[in-house]
Amino acid sequence: MLQDKELEAQLQFLEEAIDSLNTLEAVLLEVKFNRQIALPKINAGVRAAHSIKGGAGMMGFRTLSALAHRLEDSFKVLTTQKDSFELDMDLQSLLLAGVDWLRQIVKLHSEGYTIDEQWLATFCYPVFEELQERLGSLISEENITILSPENGLQDIISLLFQTEVEDCLQRLESLILKSENSVLQDEVTLMAIELGGLGEMLQLQAFTQLCKSITEQLEAAEKVEEITRLALQAWRQSQTLILTHQIDSLPTEIRILDESKFSRTPVIQKSHGFRQ
Repeated sequence: MLQDKELEAQLQFLEEAIDSLNTLEAVLLEVKFNRQIALPKINAGVRAAHSIKGGAGMMGFRTLSALAHRLEDSFKVLTTQKDSFELDMDLQSLLLAGVDWLRQIVKLHSEGYTIDEQWLATFCYPVFEELQERLGSLISEENITILSPENGLQDIISLLFQTEVEDCLQRLESLILKSENSVLQDEVTLMAIELGGLGEMLQLQAFTQLCKSITEQLEAAEKVEEITRLALQAWRQSQTLILTHQIDSLPTEIRILDESKFSRTPVIQKSHGFRQ
């Protein structure tokens, strides 16, 4: 009976996810003629992607949640514009491709199929990586720097670390309390990839390096819980430093001192700040 209710809830969510995807697609297709996308429309896209991310996370669709998270972050970067944003065809195509991939994954879940990770790595993930690179280029093209608060980028970075990153870290704190190591390792690895992608998109090189270090440590070591706690500590420290505008002091790695002893404080190295 419980399994039937869980399945019913999952199917209901997947139906609602299709509505959210339709909203995202409509927002992007609306700019087909004048190339302009108004800020309220961008915000509607943020809300739609956020809805998919949250629902997928609760229903156990981890990959769908992570990809929706990346799409949500992409729309949030566009909110750095004051009133409207001119969306070029390449960026529009990438955003639409991201929506299409979410739609495919929703369809597969609805039909009871297991999502093949190799298939995603070969065809899906490169689309989102290209999207992140394009948005990073957009930031550079607009000559936005971390030292120029009037341009709004610091605001969007702060917003993302107060909302998206905070949500991730709260979820990680919950996972530490109730998850087995095998589940914890998979969840934290996915989280590190997700947060690393965010750092790359925002050109926070040190934060991206930290996430890569966490992924490498999880792959190489057996003491998953200890590494996870160090990762949480380092991510929390990074969040505090970013919100207090101390980019140059961001940690870039967590380090194992020897086979049986873990450093209790993340290694701090001077980063190069915002630009790579």
